[in-house]
Amino acid sequence: MTGNFEMLFALRLLTVLSGLGLLVFGLGWWVHPGPAAEMLGATLLEGTGRTAQIGDTGAFFVGAGMMLTWGAIRGQANVLSAGGLLVGLVVPGRVASAMYHGGSWTPDEIVAECAITILALTTATLIQRRNRDALFQ
Repeated sequence: MTGNFEMLFALRLLTVLSGLGLLVFGLGWWVHPGPAAEMLGATLLEGTGRTAQIGDTGAFFVGAGMMLTWGAIRGQANVLSAGGLLVGLVVPGRVASAMYHGGSWTPDEIVAECAITILALTTATLIQRRNRDALFQ
């Protein structure tokens, strides 16, 4: 039983750290978008494109980061799953961009997004299991 507690604690901690990283990066998009864009290998657009780029990209990272962090801290599996799936949905977009729209392949980013998604969904599953088991004890 202690091993399960320690494993869940470690997974929740890793999920919180991942979420905080995404959250801080998203805030960076809103406060200092130039360096944030450079970290992604992107350049800032102009005019309304820049407004959409900063607003949408910042919102994605802040939203996903908040869901991962909040879900892991509060033990809310549904919130955690939503955040993980949101991050996971970036992967088909990256693949479509590279295959059909002239974008570059970004395998390192795809691996990171898959890892965050798997981490979040695994943590959410274990939280659900723990909550279910607590009901029947």
